[in-house]
Amino acid sequence: MGKLLEMPPREANMSAEVSPHYVETNQEIGIDFSAWKSAPRERTAAYFPTYSAVSKAIQTAMRAWVSEWLAGNLEILQKPHTAYAMLVYQCTHPFSGRPTNIFTYEIQQTETLNRAFRSAANKLGRHLKALDTKRMPWFTREHYFAYRSKEVVKYVFKNPRAIYRMLHVETMLMDAILRFSIMDVPQVGLDEALARLRRTFKTQLHRFSEHFDLSPRSEELIKVATDALVARMAAESAISLVEVA
Repeated sequence: MGKLLEMPPREANMSAEVSPHYVETNQEIGIDFSAWKSAPRERTAAYFPTYSAVSKAIQTAMRAWVSEWLAGNLEILQKPHTAYAMLVYQCTHPFSGRPTNIFTYEIQQTETLNRAFRSAANKLGRHLKALDTKRMPWFTREHYFAYRSKEVVKYVFKNPRAIYRMLHVETMLMDAILRFSIMDVPQVGLDEALARLRRTFKTQLHRFSEHFDLSPRSEELIKVATDALVARMAAESAISLVEVA
């Protein structure tokens, strides 16, 4: 999984325990975690495609949530230094992975980061055009005209701290998934492994941004990962049946 840079934690008192609310919510949405007991292990043919699918599902959900938050908090556009990072992040294409064990944009790898910025440049113009800035002062609106998309990406490229923070959280979440599935479930059992995963997801999602807190969606994101795992394992099983036939 590699050595990762440690990002500074937010100044907040993060509880190490999962609140009853999250346990209750999990029961209500009915996640079947038993699939993780059969998740692919390292050095198997299904390992990379399965965890790549899980990672892409997590990345896609998080980009959608950032987009959703921006749409409801347009006042952040008055702070271009902050808004630019969010806009570029939501426009980066979810990383498809690189065999055999890289599943996210890692901030220590220039090649993958350049790929992230290139993918954002291809989409950002459409997102800027869709922003509703009509009620904002002209000096604010001019920062978000669609033709400025390349300038926005270049700005974030030169001032990457905020987007590095977001991408680093994605890496930490995927590392937690791999540790949960490959190590914790076999060693300590599903219940204890889930408790550890929940704590990590809640903490990392809290660190995602200085401007909003994604930790209340930690259980939802675990469900996203689990659904992606189940779907991919079903696809792998179907492929195996066809090959046997």
